[in-house]
Amino acid sequence: MWFINIKEIKWVEMNEAFPWVEVLSAFLWILGLAIILSDFSYHDFLVHKKKLKWREVIRSPGFLWPLKVALVLIFFGLAGSIPSPFWGGIFGAAGFLSAVLFLKGEEKINRWIKRKIRKLIK
Repeated sequence: MWFINIKEIKWVEMNEAFPWVEVLSAFLWILGLAIILSDFSYHDFLVHKKKLKWREVIRSPGFLWPLKVALVLIFFGLAGSIPSPFWGGIFGAAGFLSAVLFLKGEEKINRWIKRKIRKLIK
C-alpha cells in the first residue's frame, strides 16, 4: 500500500515563476507529432475505406498541408526546448524558413516531401 508523506511535498512558492516558455515549447513539438500521427492514421483510414492507393493519397493537398504545419510546429517547439543557444537558433531558423517556404507554396518542397514519404512507404 502506498502512502503520501505530506511533509516531503514541495509547494511552489509565490515568488517562483511558472516555466511557461518550457511548457509552451514542449506543447508545440508534441502537438506537431500528434498532427503527423493523426494525418497518417486518417489517410490510412481513407486508403482502406475508399480503396485508394497511397500514391493517390500522397498527391492530395489534404495530406501535405497538415504535415507542413506539423513540421513548422516541431521546429519552433524544439527551438524553445533545447537549452543550447546554437541548436535553438538552428531549429528556430529552420522553423522560420519552413514557414516562409510552405506559406509561399514552394513546389520543390512539395515534391521533396512526396519523394521522402514514398521512400518510407516502399
